[in-house]
Amino acid sequence: MDRPVAELEMLLAPLPWDYPKPLVRLTYDHIRSVLLRLLAENLDAKDVEEWADLVEMRDDIEFADERTQEVIHMLSTPQIHFPIDDQLAQLLLSPFSN
Repeated sequence: MDRPVAELEMLLAPLPWDYPKPLVRLTYDHIRSVLLRLLAENLDAKDVEEWADLVEMRDDIEFADERTQEVIHMLSTPQIHFPIDDQLAQLLLSPFSN
């Protein structure tokens, strides 16, 4: 997430959705990087939610494991899970949650 989500959406828009196999693999390290940027106030909760929503709906992104997929789903739908805030970021970054 090195660009604003709106810019990423524009860049991804022309790509087809039905790839025979994923083009990239999302790992928990990617999520960790985003959460650290949230804690450093370089991103806000809405940025994180929009990024997670964009990632979750792409068929060309493979999730490294089930946990990574679950956390992306949680971050993309804070209205039904937990608000995206420093407390959630700290919890997801804690050694006990990894």
